[in-house]
Amino acid sequence: MKPLVLLHGWGATPRIWQRQAEAFGRAGTPLAPPIQEWTAAWLANFLSGLTEGEAEGRVLVGWSLGGMLLLEALAQFPGPAPAALVLVGVPAVFCRRPDHPWGQPPATVRAMRLGLKSEPTRVLGDFLTACLAPGEEPFRDEAAAGFDFAAAPAHLAQGLDYLKGKDLRGLLGRIPGPADLIQGEQDAIVPPTQAAFLREQLPGARLHILPGAGHLPFLTQAEAVNGILRELIGT
Repeated sequence: MKPLVLLHGWGATPRIWQRQAEAFGRAGTPLAPPIQEWTAAWLANFLSGLTEGEAEGRVLVGWSLGGMLLLEALAQFPGPAPAALVLVGVPAVFCRRPDHPWGQPPATVRAMRLGLKSEPTRVLGDFLTACLAPGEEPFRDEAAAGFDFAAAPAHLAQGLDYLKGKDLRGLLGRIPGPADLIQGEQDAIVPPTQAAFLREQLPGARLHILPGAGHLPFLTQAEAVNGILRELIGT
């Protein structure tokens, strides 16, 4: 079994990957670090510090903002190419721009950042609600257990600043090897048009659209996502 590294997104903790920890724990506990800084340099430093057994032939999985960091780290801090790269609900540009109309309105991110000053719990709760597609409400409590409602507002603000300002399009040509893109069909945070753009920009990328799924398909449709991961890690 190839080592599995799971990178969470904004507002979450490694516990968000509980379904994957349960599925793959018997063959070797997946490595799911808490992301301490929303910077590619922090992630590159973490990846370079893996032991030989953890690093060799690893399968890297990034969700949302964690996936954006992963793309940037792989492009700017090249190291050993991963055995596989999996991006779950990941955009090249999170906020829409005149030449990239598929992202979130910048005003939405600005409002979230402003809300962190007085109501960080509400901001996270609203984001969690938006992560779930219609019909996925029964997963709310399980999803909430994977979110960090005690996170420092400054840490959350740093992540929002990254989402508002970062444009990875110029780096996509440096990404080593093909990628598997997992995308919820009903994702209201990162819509399928974002995944379609990534597939065009990453040679050999495979796009897996999960019908009815929102922004947390590894939780709400864990069996489908775990099936893709099993194929890649060789279990």
